[in-house]
Amino acid sequence: MKILYFMLPLALLVGCAKKNSAPTTDEQQIVKQSVILTGSRPASAILKASAFKMSGDYSDKVAITLNDDGTLAYFPAPSDISANSRPLDLGEGWWLNRQGLSSRSVFTRYTFEEYASLPAVPSPEELKAAVIPGARVTDFRKLDMPAYEASERLPEIKAQLGITK
Repeated sequence: MKILYFMLPLALLVGCAKKNSAPTTDEQQIVKQSVILTGSRPASAILKASAFKMSGDYSDKVAITLNDDGTLAYFPAPSDISANSRPLDLGEGWWLNRQGLSSRSVFTRYTFEEYASLPAVPSPEELKAAVIPGARVTDFRKLDMPAYEASERLPEIKAQLGITK
């Protein structure tokens, strides 16, 4: 029994010394597998789906987001725009956000096709000059699901938003 009292602290010291040394190949492989299984980003970094309403039908127009002082907070590169960037009509004025809009987004005169074919990103001045007066997001809601799942969960989204049709 006395040997057990002596061996237990010794085993703990050896275990602690092992933890502070460089990881072995096996330990490195376990870490790599853990990253693959759990993902490289924490769950809080996963983009949540969102839906919005707008002041008119600008569903074919590229949006930009302005800061409170009128400077650009977000604008896409032409290469960022595709057919999958267009919002999906959910009904009752709600649209599924697929472009990265926020409550401060406004719509430009650029259609998705026009913008995607541009050879370069317009200057900040050009983007702000292209804003359609009064064309803005009027209501914005974050949804209880990751953005990458939203297209497959439209009935659930409609229920969250209270859409009855």
